[in-house]
Order: sequence, then structure tokens, then C-alpha cells
Amino acid sequence: MSARGHLFFWVGAVGIFCLLIWALAPVLLPFVVGMAIAYLLDPVVDRLDRRGISRPYGTALIMAGAVLALLIVGLALFPLLREQVIALGQALPDLIDRAQAAGRSLVDSVMAELTRQQRTAVSTGLNEVGKSAVTMLGDLASRLWSGGLVVVDFVSIMLITPVVVFYLLRDWEKIIVAIDGWLPRPYAPTIREQARLIDRALAGFVRGQLGVCLISGTLYALGWTLAGLNFGLIIGLVAGFLAFIPYVGGLVGLSLAMIVGVGEVGFDWVHLGSIFGVYLVVQGLEGTFIQPRLVGRSVGLHDLWIVFALLAGGALFGFLGVLLAVPAAAAIGVLVRFGLQRYLASRFYRGDTDHAG
Repeated sequence: MSARGHLFFWVGAVGIFCLLIWALAPVLLPFVVGMAIAYLLDPVVDRLDRRGISRPYGTALIMAGAVLALLIVGLALFPLLREQVIALGQALPDLIDRAQAAGRSLVDSVMAELTRQQRTAVSTGLNEVGKSAVTMLGDLASRLWSGGLVVVDFVSIMLITPVVVFYLLRDWEKIIVAIDGWLPRPYAPTIREQARLIDRALAGFVRGQLGVCLISGTLYALGWTLAGLNFGLIIGLVAGFLAFIPYVGGLVGLSLAMIVGVGEVGFDWVHLGSIFGVYLVVQGLEGTFIQPRLVGRSVGLHDLWIVFALLAGGALFGFLGVLLAVPAAAAIGVLVRFGLQRYLASRFYRGDTDHAG
């Protein structure tokens, strides 16, 4: 097959794959979640297998342990979390109204110090910013709703995902061998090497970022609780959960904390300063110590590339796209680096010709 034929084949294969994901997105969610969990747990099953525990028994042992751990954590934390979530849901509308009233009072006091022309310019600018923000939030909510991020088939995830995880963990090695057997023989070594690089990048990011989420969420929850913020525990856990997306978790948590803080005591700059101080401290620890240690600098996935991939995946495929964004980003990043290396080693880049002189 010619080079053009190879190009058409791979472009067509990728196009058909994306089309199938788009068409089957409503039913793929529990399978994708199951694949992600199986991917994370596979190294543990491999270790058990090397110690003489077969994959079926090792898989059953791991899943039983995971269920037991979830039950213990759920029984220990569920009452407290349930109480805070219900209380926050009931208090949030009133807190938002109070924060808006305090904000309007602050703006009015500032506007009183301005000239009439300056007040007109500031008022026009604030109106435009408000309209843009409302439009953006409405569009985002519409995309998330239509993409299935708000309404998720909880029953299908709870029933199907454990089955998917069990069979994938049990048969992981067989699946890898089968896929390897489908590779075109002349290019199999190159494809295997790129797959190993993708696995290294993906494993380094996903497993490390899970640790970042856990540590950051704990620090936010403790810090804001000690700062005297009501609902600091649940807001900190939300920030930690969203910390899987770089910068987003902290900013969302800070926004919620500020709204609650202003709604509770108004513009008490000492109180708000302590809330913001907790955010700065956790962000500093996360950027200089936690993330470099857990994720590392050799992953090869830049934060901006990950943010773009998550937003693009969510816009194209909804919640399923968000789940697939990081694997896709890892694969594309590795393939782009491979293509760039081949280009830099090519005769076209060096300017070589077939003719002497």
C-alpha cells in the first residue's frame, strides 16, 4: 500500500471510530467508566498474579476489597456529608441573594465617588459583562444538559460498571494479546512502542492526579473549616473532586467559598482574606510540591492541553467526552511527538535531494 493509501486508511479508521462514539454515546458511559476503573486496578491484579493468585481470584479479591472500603468510608462520612449537602442546598439561594445585595451595596458606594460620565461608563461595562456571563453560563448549562452531564443513568452505572470492571480485569492480558495480533506486522514494533509511551503518559497523569485530588480536597476542606467558613467541608471536597481538571477545582471551590462567605457576613475583609489565603496556600503547595511529586514533569501532558481537551471533549460528546479527553490527549500528544521526530529526521526537513550538486 502506498503512503497515500496508508494515510487514507488511518484517517478513515479514526473517523469511523469517532462517528461510532458519537452515535453510541448514550449507552457507552458505564463501559467507559468500567474501562477507566479496570485500567487503574490492573497493576494491582498483575502484582497478585505474580505472587501466585490467578487473575480471576485476584480480580474478585480486589473488587471485594474496593466494595468493603467504599462501604466503610460511606458509613463513616455519609451522615456528615448528607447533612452538609442538604443544609447547603437549602441555604445557598438565600446566601446568593445576600451576596448579591452586598455586592450591589459595594458597587453603589464606589459609584457614588465617581463623576456622572464615569458612572455611565462603568454601568455600561458592568451591564455588558453581566449579559456575556449570563449568555455563557446558559450556553454551558445547555451543553452539559444535552450532553448528559446533569442527568446520568445512575442505575446503569451501578449495575453494569462492576460487571465491566470484573471481566476487563480478568481478561485484560487476553485482550492485549488479541489487539497485538491485529496489528500490521511490518509496523507492529513501532505501534507497540507508541502504545507504551501513551500508557506511561496516561498512567502517570491519571494515577498522580487522583492523589492530587485527594490531598487538595482534604487541605481545602480543613483550611476553610478552620477559617470559620460554614459548609467548608463540602465545598473543599467539591474543589478536590474537580481538581482533576487543572485550576478548575480550586477556582470553583474559591467562588463557592466567597459566595458563602459574603452571604454570611458581608464584605468582612478579614474573613474573606482568610478564605482567599487558604486558596493561595493550597494552590502553592499543589503547584510546587504535590503535583510535581505525584504527577511529575515527565508525563508530557501540559495543563493547557488537558484543559482544552476536556472542554473540547465535553462540547463534542458531553460527559462521555470528558471521560475520554485525557486518554485522547495522551495519545495525540505522543503521536504528535512521534510525527515531529519523523519529520525532523526526514529528507524533506534536511533539504536533501536525489540529485548531486
